[in-house]
Amino acid sequence: MSFQRLKTKGLVFYISFIFFVLNQPAYAEVRAVILTEVDENIVSISGNEEMEAISLLTEFSDNQLTFEQQQVSMTRGWLELSKQQNSCMFNKIKTPERLDVATFSHYPITVYPPLRLIVLTKNQHIFASQLDLAQLPENTQGEIGVVKDRAYGEYIDSQIAKTPHEFYVRGGVGSSNKLIEMLNAQRVLGIIEYSEVVDAYLRNNDKTLDYVSIPIRHVEQAIYGYIACSKGDKGDKVIAEIDHVMSQQSFQEAFIRMHDDFFGEAEKAILIPELETLFNLR
Repeated sequence: MSFQRLKTKGLVFYISFIFFVLNQPAYAEVRAVILTEVDENIVSISGNEEMEAISLLTEFSDNQLTFEQQQVSMTRGWLELSKQQNSCMFNKIKTPERLDVATFSHYPITVYPPLRLIVLTKNQHIFASQLDLAQLPENTQGEIGVVKDRAYGEYIDSQIAKTPHEFYVRGGVGSSNKLIEMLNAQRVLGIIEYSEVVDAYLRNNDKTLDYVSIPIRHVEQAIYGYIACSKGDKGDKVIAEIDHVMSQQSFQEAFIRMHDDFFGEAEKAILIPELETLFNLR
């Protein structure tokens, strides 16, 4: 074979190789299944909030991080997490038990103001200006509504476990909304919830409710909800990509703007500084 022919073949190979490299994505596409809980036990300030956060993750990954949604119940979600190796759940509070079965994102995907006791304004006098779950008022046994299997944070969870008879536990589809309806019908005296969740329900259902939100003792900090994915190589890969996207300052600034849009002034006064500190943007 002549030198000229070798040179020509080498040039063709080189051009083909460069064309191949230039047409490859910057990094491999990462696909995940988001297990969306149809019973609404997942706390959401808006029906669009989860979609907005997922959209941000996809956008700032240059569409390399993609999500397919699958509707499941809350109980079924944790089971599916162990079966589908690239599945994830949205807005999960970290607990020691959950860390055993899932890998969590480094940064929270939702940040909420402290939970409150929501009561009708006309019943506000029954409770002190700050609720002490360890010393509930008389004649309120079984009158404080909570959602079955929902994580409310370490302190509230411990109080519910310690004195379950003090609470009305609602399970099943649409539990959070059902409790708001029960509060309106005075079938419970109060519910532990975020005021923005109540407001979103009222807006979406064109309803009104004259209520107040009472602070809960020992529950003063913002609550973080994380993305939890299957343990194992596939789930770890999804979490690694989520962490990569959320570490970008451009994403963090858009994430803060999203929370600024969803909350009222009182809540934003707590959350925006919290987020800026979390992302080291202050």
